[in-house]
Amino acid sequence: MRRHPPVARIVRPLIFLTPILLILLLAPLPGFSSAYQFIRLTTPNDFFAVNSDLVIRRMDPHAPSKGWTIGEGWGLPPLFYYTKVNGIFDRVDFFYPLGFLEESTFQSRLKFFPFFESRWRKTPPFDGFSRCLTLFQGRSDLGQEYWGFFPFYGYQYRRHGVDKNFFFMFPLYYESQDDLARTQRILWPFITLARSPERQSTKVWPIFGVDHIRNDYHGWYFAWPFFQSVDRFPGTDQMTSYKALPFPLYVREESKYGASTTLLWPFLSYYEHYASGHKRYSFYPFITYGYGGGIDEFNFFYLYSYKTDKNKGTEKPSGYVSVAGDEVFTESKFLFISRIQKTYRKGWLVSAKYRFWPFAEYRWDIEKGSHLKFPEIIPLNNDFWDLNLGRFLSFLDFRETPITRELSLLFGLSKRTEMKQFPSIPRGPKPGDDNWSELVMGSFGKR
Repeated sequence: MRRHPPVARIVRPLIFLTPILLILLLAPLPGFSSAYQFIRLTTPNDFFAVNSDLVIRRMDPHAPSKGWTIGEGWGLPPLFYYTKVNGIFDRVDFFYPLGFLEESTFQSRLKFFPFFESRWRKTPPFDGFSRCLTLFQGRSDLGQEYWGFFPFYGYQYRRHGVDKNFFFMFPLYYESQDDLARTQRILWPFITLARSPERQSTKVWPIFGVDHIRNDYHGWYFAWPFFQSVDRFPGTDQMTSYKALPFPLYVREESKYGASTTLLWPFLSYYEHYASGHKRYSFYPFITYGYGGGIDEFNFFYLYSYKTDKNKGTEKPSGYVSVAGDEVFTESKFLFISRIQKTYRKGWLVSAKYRFWPFAEYRWDIEKGSHLKFPEIIPLNNDFWDLNLGRFLSFLDFRETPITRELSLLFGLSKRTEMKQFPSIPRGPKPGDDNWSELVMGSFGKR
């Protein structure tokens, strides 16, 4: 048993008294004999469960679907942090988010922005690139070698969305080729010329321009952006059209599914959904009114709003309902940022998110587990940040995955991970009325 000096035995309970009381007040943590036993710092490392659908496929694309494994991290972020998944992944982050060194089963990566960057695959097709300031060299997925020293001279294959590009004293001259569409640009982006079977273009931006790319794109402009017309993928399900004659007095946008017309953009607009017949009138940002197609909606300056989907027989104040196949997604917003989001599949709740900004956030998923954190200040959607550094911005961060229970307290000063004897998922929240009471209680993990 670890012994502590007499002073430490007196001070330590006082340091942890506040978080212990908070945990006991919020909700009991199942599987532990006491809160104090759970939050004791028993290891210098931070262990966490890794969901393959989120992270491991970036470490190893051949990892089994919906598999879980254990990761390990230690360091002093953001100055230095080491992350490891045995046999799959090793990564060192320094001066996060500027630099990192990463080795996995299928690639090597090194970055220290803005000075150096490198990424090379260890498996076929063995492509990759390296860059030191503006000097670069690489290999495409077809084995084509390239190099360059920007802005003086260089060429690349199968990067930046084209088959090949070449530059000389950029922006003096730049050339790109995509299939048989060859485009030349002089004093980019002002002059564009293309005379090839796949593309015909003459543009002197912003004075005038005409551009035709196969049957995928047809556009022209005069005194851009005041007079402009663009048609993409005409005659297909992906068709879109944009016209400004002139902007902002008249703007019309259209797709296969609907069209909107705006006068004095963005203030007065009218939208129609072709298939359902739903129509929406808007005097932004004051009033929005919509009807038809089984959906009625009204919004007054974001202070009062409702939306009714008569097809499903549901009505939720300040709510948004989306139906796709046998899956129903609902969302209710409170003061712009706070919200309740739920997903139902065949009538059963499969995921829920309660965000009471900036105080707390709670997420639950029938496959991934649950995650409670407060305060919730910076909602970054980044896997590495979430697994490692994100814990250091929360006074409490409690996660329950199918194979672990993980707790971080006092902005990461105390951490604990417990392995479950049998894989399990915490029971989900009880669907409520999507009101303020459910938002507050749900955001703190109350079920």
